[in-house]
Amino acid sequence: MASTTASTTSDPAGRRDPLRALSAVVLALLLVLTLREIASLVVPILFGLFLALGASPLLERLVRRGLGRSAALGVVIGVVLAAVVVAVLVIAFSLADLVDLAPGYATRMQSVWTDIRTALAGFGIVVGGGSIGDMLSSSAIADLAKSAAGSVSRATGSLLIAALTLVYALSGAASLRQRAEAAFGERHALLAGVERFGSDLRRYLVVRAQLGLFAAVLVFLLLLVLGIRLAALWAFLVFAASFIPNIGTIIALVPPAILALLDAGPASAAAVVVGFTVINLAQDYLLQPRMMGSELNLSSLVVLLSIVAWAWILGAAGALLAVPLTVGLVAILEAEPATAGLALLMRHETPMPTEPVQTDA
Repeated sequence: MASTTASTTSDPAGRRDPLRALSAVVLALLLVLTLREIASLVVPILFGLFLALGASPLLERLVRRGLGRSAALGVVIGVVLAAVVVAVLVIAFSLADLVDLAPGYATRMQSVWTDIRTALAGFGIVVGGGSIGDMLSSSAIADLAKSAAGSVSRATGSLLIAALTLVYALSGAASLRQRAEAAFGERHALLAGVERFGSDLRRYLVVRAQLGLFAAVLVFLLLLVLGIRLAALWAFLVFAASFIPNIGTIIALVPPAILALLDAGPASAAAVVVGFTVINLAQDYLLQPRMMGSELNLSSLVVLLSIVAWAWILGAAGALLAVPLTVGLVAILEAEPATAGLALLMRHETPMPTEPVQTDA
C-alpha cells in the first residue's frame, strides 16, 4: 500500500518532465518563427554587437596606452564606421558597373550555353534550353543586378541601426560585467559561459577578419593580373565569405570564375579556380592553425547545419552569423545542467572540465 501511494505521488512529477520538454520545444519554435519575421531588424543589431565585440580589444589597447576612454571610444567607432562605409561604397559602385555590363555578359553567356548544349549533343545528351535561356537573358541579369543594387541602397537604415548598436555596446561594455554580477551573482554558471563565449568569439572574429583580409588582397591582385573586371567587388566577397566555413570559398569563387570564362575563355577561368584554391589552402591549412587553432570546437556537421538553419531564419546574413550564433547557443546550453549534454554533442572535442559553479543567483 505504501509503495502504491509513493508511486501515485511521484506520477505528477514524472508527467511534468515530458510536459516541460514539450513546452521548451514549442517556445523554441515560436522564437525561431519570431526571429524569421523580424530578421530585418535583428540582423543589423547582431552585426552591431559582433562589430563591437571584435573592436573591443582595440578600445582596451588604446585605453591602456593612456588615451581617455571617451577619446578611445570615438577613435574605434570612427575606424569601424569608416571601414563599413568604404565597403558599402565599393559594393554600390561595383554593382552599378555590373548593371551596365549585364547586357553584354548576357549575350556571351547565351553563346557559351549554346556551345555547351552542342558539345553535349555530340555525346547523345540533349539538354533543354528554355529555362536556362530565360535565366541568362539580358533582362533577367539586368533585373538581378538592379535588385542587388536596390538592396544595397535599402541597407542604409540597417547600417544606422548597426552603428547605434555598436556605439551603445562599446560605451556600456565597461560596466556590463559588474551589472551582470549584481543581477545573477558573481559565480553564476551563465556568466562563466558568456565570458568564455565572448573570449572565444572575439578571437574568432578578429582572426577570421585577418584571414579574410589576407585572402581578399591576394584575390584582388590575382584578378587584376588576369584582367578580370570588378576585382574589388569579388575581393570583398572573398572577405565576407571567409566567415562562412566550408562553403564560403565556393560561394566566392563562382562569380569571378564565370566572368573570367566570359571575358577571356576557359584558360582564364581555370587560372581563377587554381588561384582561389591555392589561396584558400594557404588560408585554411597554413595560417589558420597558427593563428587560431580549431574553429571554436564545433563539429563539422553542426557548422554545416547551423549555416543552413540560420540562413533560413535570418536570410543570407544568417550564413555569415551562423558560427557566432551557434557558439553563443552552445554556451547557453552548457550553462544549464539539463542541456549540458546536448551542448557536448555539438562540440568537436570534449572540453576540459572546469571548476563547478552555482546555477542559481
